[in-house]
Amino acid sequence: MRRTKSTYISAVLTALLVAAASSGCSSGHKSSAADKAGGSNAPTVLRLGSNDRIDQPDSRAVEYFAAQVAKLSGGHLRIELIFEAGGNQVPDTEAQIIRRVLEGKLDLGWVGARAWDEFGVKGFQALQAPFLITNYALLDRVSTSPLAAQMLAGLKSKDVVGLALVPDLLRHPFAWGRPLVSLADFRRARIKDIPSRASDALLKTLGATPVHISNAAIGRVHARHGLDAEELSFPLAPSGSIATGNITFFGKSLTLFIRRNAFERLTNEQRGILRAAARRTLRHVVASPPSEDALARQFCAGGRIVLASKSDVAQLARAAKPVYAYLERDAQTKAYITQIRLLSDSTPRPPRLVVPTGCSPSPTPAGAAQPHSSSILNGTYRWVLTKAAARAFGPPANGPGNVYPLVPTDVLNNGKWDLSWAGGTPGIGTYKVVGNRVSFYDPRYGSTNTFTFSRDPDGTLHLHAVRPIDRGDEFLLIGGGPWRRVGPARKIP
Repeated sequence: MRRTKSTYISAVLTALLVAAASSGCSSGHKSSAADKAGGSNAPTVLRLGSNDRIDQPDSRAVEYFAAQVAKLSGGHLRIELIFEAGGNQVPDTEAQIIRRVLEGKLDLGWVGARAWDEFGVKGFQALQAPFLITNYALLDRVSTSPLAAQMLAGLKSKDVVGLALVPDLLRHPFAWGRPLVSLADFRRARIKDIPSRASDALLKTLGATPVHISNAAIGRVHARHGLDAEELSFPLAPSGSIATGNITFFGKSLTLFIRRNAFERLTNEQRGILRAAARRTLRHVVASPPSEDALARQFCAGGRIVLASKSDVAQLARAAKPVYAYLERDAQTKAYITQIRLLSDSTPRPPRLVVPTGCSPSPTPAGAAQPHSSSILNGTYRWVLTKAAARAFGPPANGPGNVYPLVPTDVLNNGKWDLSWAGGTPGIGTYKVVGNRVSFYDPRYGSTNTFTFSRDPDGTLHLHAVRPIDRGDEFLLIGGGPWRRVGPARKIP
């Protein structure tokens, strides 16, 4: 659930183990509801599609739901979790999951409430009213109030049954280069968001351009200077970005739902189990509200935070008024917004976000190092990660399931890198060279790692990490010592 993402090294080195475990839970059946995995006495298995990777914050809550279903049913009703069910090659991954549920390819879905307005369901749009839900106490109150049930009831029009509205994380602007603080900063800024009419309306009203691209395309588009910022939460924000910590677009909520005909095929007892597990999941999430200060401190390990002035915040709120006019054309949405405001009036406001020491961006000094052509590092490099090096390094390198020796190969070619190793999932990203520093951007994890470097006459590359850096990334990239140049660069797609 609401926590920071797993380290890169843990994710990549245990990927095969995770895949094996996931395939072990699958019964191999088709995706119709109430399938029996192995015969009439076998468990009933329902397939649930989540938009997230297994290591992302939302995944903890949906895993808890699946565990509660199994517990309450004594193992007779099970949830097969399909992570990244919307894929990462299209912008509207949440909408893809909704479609697959409606088409019968999945039984249940777990997606952001924002995605439903793309299907004409306006009941959740009040949750995205600009700058309305700006703290976790209010987000949790909305999710546990009668308002949540009213919103979920609106899914009947799409022949799905809403089981829960689960609070997630607050959403802020995260920018590269220059922060988005004032209304002038937003003008003409290209900001990635998840396709949603309400989200797009806000960005356009602020003068920005909504950018709908897949997660897989972020690195490529950013490298071509086609993206200025993203709308995200602290745990998922890319390393190297600058957050405007006191500009909160909205609080993200998640919908847990099941296709109606799949629900109706279940027994009364099974339906009750699903509803009970959903209630338990909601209580479980609300019982451990995040601390925005704690999330900010974690983000500062690789990013920076700025705060907008009171006048800038007020100006942005005034600029967003046309979005309220747009949303309140729908009488039900207008009523929901009014109810949320009433809840807000009676909810104590949290203290002002405190930017951790050393987390504010530093001004670029005169005479700063200038960019170099990335081609100066072109080549194919290899290094060896050993068990002894992992033991010496410690967690997460020496974690269970990690297998050594591991021999990564990285191709650097004109600003692109291609990292691979036997048995692992290859990755492609971009890099920049400024002075004696090289920064590698990984679009899969939205992270940037920076190193100082020097080169030997034979092309051997010596890298030294620039703090802060994720420990897993540090070991994977330089735990094996220098990168030996083993050949010229090949073409990277």
